[in-house]
Amino acid sequence: MKSLLSRLFGPASGAASAHTAQSAALVVAQLLIEIARSDLKVQDAELAVVREHLAQAYELSGEQLDTLIAEAHRKVDAATSLYDTVKRVNDTFSHEQKAGLMSALWQVAYADARLDAHEEALLRRMADLIYVPHEVFIREKLRLLEAQ
Repeated sequence: MKSLLSRLFGPASGAASAHTAQSAALVVAQLLIEIARSDLKVQDAELAVVREHLAQAYELSGEQLDTLIAEAHRKVDAATSLYDTVKRVNDTFSHEQKAGLMSALWQVAYADARLDAHEEALLRRMADLIYVPHEVFIREKLRLLEAQ
C-alpha cells in the first residue's frame, strides 16, 4: 500500500513539481478530513488513518504533517462547498490517482470499524464529483473489506 500511495501521490522533483506535490497533499488532506468529519464525530482512529496516509504518500515529517493537517482543517472549516477542492482533483489527478484517492477515503471511513450513512453518502458524492466510475468506487470498497 505504501508504494502505491507513494507512486500515486508521492513527492515530485524540482521547484514547480514540489509546489504541485504540496498542493496535491493539501487537496488529499482536505478530502480525507471531510470524510472523517462527515459523521459529526471525528474518531482518533480516523485521524490516525489520515496521518498515516499523508505521511506515507508524501513522505512528511511529524512537524510537516501537523502543519498540513492544521491547514486542511482550516480550509475545510472555511469551505462552503467541495467545488474548489474537487476542481483541483479533476484538473490534476489521473484516473489511477483518483482510484487511489478513493481507496484512501474508504479507509478513513472504515477506520472506526463502521460505515456511517453520512460517510457513505459523502463518499458517493465525492466519487461522482471526481468522475470515479461506480465500478472503481465499489472495487475499492470491496478491496478494503476483504483486507479487514
